[in-house]
Amino acid sequence: MPAVSLPFPRSASDPRPPRPALLRLWWRRARDRGVLADLTPAQMRDTGLDPAVVRRESVKPFWRA
Repeated sequence: MPAVSLPFPRSASDPRPPRPALLRLWWRRARDRGVLADLTPAQMRDTGLDPAVVRRESVKPFWRA
């Protein structure tokens, strides 16, 4: 079986900060989930979004896809 490598290998002793692309991704997720959390039920209906799915997505931490 071939070895699998992760895109952002980190160890506890690695002092480097996360890559800029990862920080941008986290920022975008946090911002987008905040916008979702602020939607009213009427806005969700207008856009065809399921309130349960919106709620579940908006409470996820920014580091989770």
